[in-house]
Order: sequence, then structure tokens, then C-alpha cells
Amino acid sequence: MPIEPDLREQVRALLSGYLGGHPLPADLTAEPLAIRAGTAVVYVRLVDAAPVVLRVFSPLLRHVARSAELVGELNDLNARLNFVRVFWRDDTVYASCELLAETLDPAELAHACDNVADTADYYDVRLHARFGGEVAFTDRRG
Repeated sequence: MPIEPDLREQVRALLSGYLGGHPLPADLTAEPLAIRAGTAVVYVRLVDAAPVVLRVFSPLLRHVARSAELVGELNDLNARLNFVRVFWRDDTVYASCELLAETLDPAELAHACDNVADTADYYDVRLHARFGGEVAFTDRRG
């Protein structure tokens, strides 16, 4: 079932408020919003599911091989982190969380985006030092 236009607009308004009016992609289901966070990038995508979900995620490391040591480290991080999970999929390590779009409010959105951004910006370089791969940005701008 397609996402209702009112819900799309509600999510866009919340994101626009969070970003202080920064321009947004026309369709958040087709093209995620990208937010720079230090050496990381955070994406926000509206997912057409039942119920509709707003996914906040960051590829911490790209082009990194799966290994028992990496999976063990990610598991240890998941045991310590709150409101965000980290995982390996298709040669990429991600940090991610999902929110119910229909009940989303400004505080919940800000917490999710900030938490994923902080997690990604902190752990990307640390995981890179141990496991290789590529971070989104090599400089700390953002």
C-alpha cells in the first residue's frame, strides 16, 4: 500500500525542522536524505512498509571483509549501545535504527539522527584502524 501523502509531508516537515530548513530530496523513499557527521555520513529514508518506517542509517565502513573478529566486535558494540545497532552486510558495516513514521515527533527524530551520527562518527575510524575498509570522509569537517 502506498504511503499516504499526508504522512510523507509530516515526515518532510519534521526533517526540515530538524535541519533548520535544509533542502530535502523530493521523494525520501527513492532517494535518502544525506547528512554529514564528521568522517561519517548519515542517511534518512522513508520505507514503504506496514507500518511505514523512517530508517536512519550510516555505512561506517565500506569494502570490508566479514571475519569472526569483526562480527565479534560488532556484537560487543551492540551489547553496549542503546537505540542503535551495528551490523555487517554486503562488505559494509552499518549503524542503523528504525522509527515508526506515523507517530514520529521532533524529539524522537532528533535523538535518532544524533545517536546514529555520533555512533558512526566515533566508531568508523576506530573500526577502520582495526579492520580496514573505507570511511565516508577522511577529514573531520561537518
